Amino acid sequence: MTTQPWLTPAAITQVQLILDSYHHWFGADLIDRSESPQKQAAILFDAPLVVFSHGTEADPIYNYGSRLGLELWERSWEELLQMPSRQSAEPSAQVQAERNQLLASSRSYGFKTGFSGVRITKSGKRVQIEDVKLWDLLDPAGNYRGQAAVYSKWTDLD
Repeated sequence: MTTQPWLTPAAITQVQLILDSYHHWFGADLIDRSESPQKQAAILFDAPLVVFSHGTEADPIYNYGSRLGLELWERSWEELLQMPSRQSAEPSAQVQAERNQLLASSRSYGFKTGFSGVRITKSGKRVQIEDVKLWDLLDPAGNYRGQAAVYSKWTDLD
């Protein structure tokens, strides 16, 4: 295990996908893109933003999380990369249905902005995330590769 897994080739590739797709949908850069891909991966990981992405599995698994996100959700990098993204929301049928509707809405338009929701940390604490941007990840050929989200506002509810 590397001591900085967010700097592995796979993680650097995922960061480029996150950043390129963000620019595609929003016409702006999430972070400064003038550095090398490896430096961009380090900058995004340490940015004062919560950034997550998941893949295209039937039950999507997280494949990226920023340091602030990992701290907020009380997860290690290794734990996150084994976690279905649905487990970040409350398990009630209504909350899961709302989450699924949000993800589907992003798939219809490519992105969704300004939403809020309650998420659950590893220890079970409830956190209200606010002003979230969600976007589809597209590879250079335009193929769907998952979704990413970013936010910097949240409130502990417990």
